Amino acid sequence: MNLFITGLPGSGKSTIVKILRDDFGYNVIEVEKILEVETGKDFYTLLRLYGINQVSKMERRIIDRFAKTCDKILVGCGMLHDVEFEEFLKIYLKVPKDKFIQRMRKYIKFQHLEEHYLQFHHYYSKNSELVISIEHKTKYEIAMIIADFFKKNILHHQNT
Repeated sequence: MNLFITGLPGSGKSTIVKILRDDFGYNVIEVEKILEVETGKDFYTLLRLYGINQVSKMERRIIDRFAKTCDKILVGCGMLHDVEFEEFLKIYLKVPKDKFIQRMRKYIKFQHLEEHYLQFHHYYSKNSELVISIEHKTKYEIAMIIADFFKKNILHHQNT
């Protein structure tokens, strides 16, 4: 069983991943980094060139490759929604809408941002095993919550 962490851009995924990997020693796979290596383009350039839907498809293909591995924490880009992840327990890092829009408006039209936020938030709020609001929490506190969840759910699952 694996853990899938997602959140829209601006939710602090990159910093939290660094803490989970460097401070806590977890095996973390970052979809965004794999996308950059495979395409030769950074995430925001991909969004500008191809749009949310195409980047979402790229994200899904990478996630599917790691679905059968065990005991990994996979971190998404924040574009993929409305798909089932049976092989993963999902954690959603919830970012306020205005923060997401402010961060992304130079890459994507406002109307598309609003629509993506609503769809993404609705799906992951309903379908995640854990939802963490990033407001009023440090990145370290969020990483601790995730580490505790991993220990209780993933490692416990192995031992039963």
